[in-house]
Amino acid sequence: MTSLYAGMVSNLMSGYQEAGFDLADALRAAKFDRISPEATVQDFVRLSRAVSLLMNDEYAGQMERAQRVGTLALLAAHVSHGRTLGDGFQRLSDFMNMLDNTFTVSFFTNGAECRFQLKRINPKFPRSEFGVEAVLILMHRLLEWMSASSLPVNSIWFDYTRPDWAGSYSLLFPNAEPAFAASTSGFSIPLDELSRPLCRAEIAAKAWARRTPMDAFFPVEHYLGTSLEISSLLENAIKESRKLPSMEDLAEHLEMPVYTLRRRLKKEGCALPAIRLQVKRDHACRLLAETDQSVESISAQLGFSETSAFVRAFKDWIGVTPRTYRQAGLPQVIASAHRTFN
Repeated sequence: MTSLYAGMVSNLMSGYQEAGFDLADALRAAKFDRISPEATVQDFVRLSRAVSLLMNDEYAGQMERAQRVGTLALLAAHVSHGRTLGDGFQRLSDFMNMLDNTFTVSFFTNGAECRFQLKRINPKFPRSEFGVEAVLILMHRLLEWMSASSLPVNSIWFDYTRPDWAGSYSLLFPNAEPAFAASTSGFSIPLDELSRPLCRAEIAAKAWARRTPMDAFFPVEHYLGTSLEISSLLENAIKESRKLPSMEDLAEHLEMPVYTLRRRLKKEGCALPAIRLQVKRDHACRLLAETDQSVESISAQLGFSETSAFVRAFKDWIGVTPRTYRQAGLPQVIASAHRTFN
């Protein structure tokens, strides 16, 4: 039986090659000697990033027309101006329909739940199951991240026959039994989730879209696990001008031994220094974009003893100095930032 990520890799590369691109270029860009039949999620993420950049197409040749790199950032920015999750889903659907590419997208109420639904415009596209999987996973994860908490899925359905790796869909959508050979594809969420507020600013949404997307294919327990809880605790400490909690402080707050916390982070492919770095970076970007605070003030708020150390760190994270970032704006400079928890 084909594994989930081996199936995704196979579909990803078939679309890439059908579009006339050279497999050797993708392997070289992803720093692979070959594609393993036992492909892991890490293999998939590396290959998908390499393929998207080589093709200048965020959906890797799956759609009828290429979605140029940066399209998802524009979508995320548009969604970020919604007040609630319901607003966000409607904005997402409206934006995708403006693209007029591959799907008609709808979001509507059905009894005690709401449905996000895709209907193919041309039956030849997407080229494979991956094109549908990618849209559903990325759109669900974007709204989940926008609302800063887990977004339950009641049901999920697909307009193709059951693939070999269907038994592993629970890694991506827990507690939702998938259905196949439907007339559309989509997922449903509880109606009472729609009033949940969105809490991410435009600049953070663009950064997420440029830095994170393919990490969305990590199993949910990795994507929304202990690392997310820790990042929230670190963010709160920064906002309240408190010293960042140590590993021991975090373990005490989460009511578990330090060794258990370390083990959970290791299982999620994370380390506390990397989480601290990401939280500081994201917080710095938000303050530079949304406030008039001086670079010196932001440096102190993030716990740097000297402003010069913050400037060096920020340039390492983003590729430019804080002042250049503030003057130039996100789209010109954030593309070099690809660090994530994983």
